[in-house]
Amino acid sequence: MKISYINSHYQLGGAETVVRQLHEGALARGHASTLRVSDGKKWPRARGLRPLYPRLLATLDHSRFRNLVRDLAPREAWTDRACLRLADGDSDLVHVHSFYGRYASLETFAALARAKPLIWTFHRFWGVTGGCDHPGDCRRYLDACGRCPRVQEWPMNGRDDTAAAHAAKLALLAPLDLTAIAPSRHLERVVRESPIGRRWRVEYIPNGVNLARFGGPDALTGRAALRDRLGLPRSGSIVLVVNREFTDPVKGFATIRDAIAGLAPDELAGTTFVLVGGQADRARRELPPSARVVVAGFVADPAVLAEHYRAADVFLYASPGENFPCAVIEAMAARCCVVSTPTDGVLEQIAEGETGLIAADFSPAALAAKLRAALGDPALRARLGERAALRARAEFSEDAMLERHFALYAETIAARRARARTGSRG
Repeated sequence: MKISYINSHYQLGGAETVVRQLHEGALARGHASTLRVSDGKKWPRARGLRPLYPRLLATLDHSRFRNLVRDLAPREAWTDRACLRLADGDSDLVHVHSFYGRYASLETFAALARAKPLIWTFHRFWGVTGGCDHPGDCRRYLDACGRCPRVQEWPMNGRDDTAAAHAAKLALLAPLDLTAIAPSRHLERVVRESPIGRRWRVEYIPNGVNLARFGGPDALTGRAALRDRLGLPRSGSIVLVVNREFTDPVKGFATIRDAIAGLAPDELAGTTFVLVGGQADRARRELPPSARVVVAGFVADPAVLAEHYRAADVFLYASPGENFPCAVIEAMAARCCVVSTPTDGVLEQIAEGETGLIAADFSPAALAAKLRAALGDPALRARLGERAALRARAEFSEDAMLERHFALYAETIAARRARARTGSRG
């Protein structure tokens, strides 16, 4: 198969992890795979990586020539044309990720779906709403959006054009012959019940984790050596917090910060909090002085990131709006005791008291209570971590995720060709 993947970034968060897993997995299985990305200052010379925006222009776009570049060669217009050219290319299938109408317009997306078998992975909810990325309790997207209660959030950032955007998606996207992939059952239901997505084929394929990398043999027996290598204390508890961007309110660091602040100094004694992600220095300054904190910053190397998981005892998570976070299943594979808020996707990954600890609600006090329980009972957290690893191996392996995707690709391509022969939509 000739597969074209499209995503906004090469390396940033969970969506990028999934796209790279698919692209690298396709190459390893002998498929002709390309990964096209739109955003960023520079990209590695990775096999099959094809930036949608020229490397030189991307560099200049982050220099003193930014205004000139944006006047003469604006990124979004350039990437839109690059995506549209895929409609006449030789790809057997196009798989789109993190689509927000930016690296390609709705019109280009629709043209591409008409020209090629197209699969769209929903990492969050934008595709079936008027513009919000997580509707929460709002159900206006089931009818028509407008006067959005979440208008201040990304990607709307204060601009409420949700009624027009919802109508445009109904007109341009709803009639398309495409397949949507939902990594969680919750998101699968949202897409199926929406007027925009109800005619699509919707497949549930949970994200997968590289078990060899995150659940390596040193996940328990070699923790002391790992901690030495990472500059972490050998003794005491390690609580890991991984966040793409600590200043992003959707990622929930404020809840983690206040939960840690709610612990007494004697409860914090012997515990080290490790912060992995963008703006970790800033996050550290918000934590109580009595907390021992190690700032790792953004870790680009997946192998080093896996070492942080394997060196930790507890993984602390509090995002209120994630879908099916890769970070949680990575922690599970590494035998961490996951302590989390009751986020939709996490509830499908972690069973309270069986494979982790889930707070009663999204309050810092509720999260602190579960963190306190994990820190105070090493036997409990070891037992939960072991059970989590068994579940990750049984249900969330990278190999299983890849095989389900490639089987779906072959089926989708064959079905489109059969419909082309008969002249039917499906």
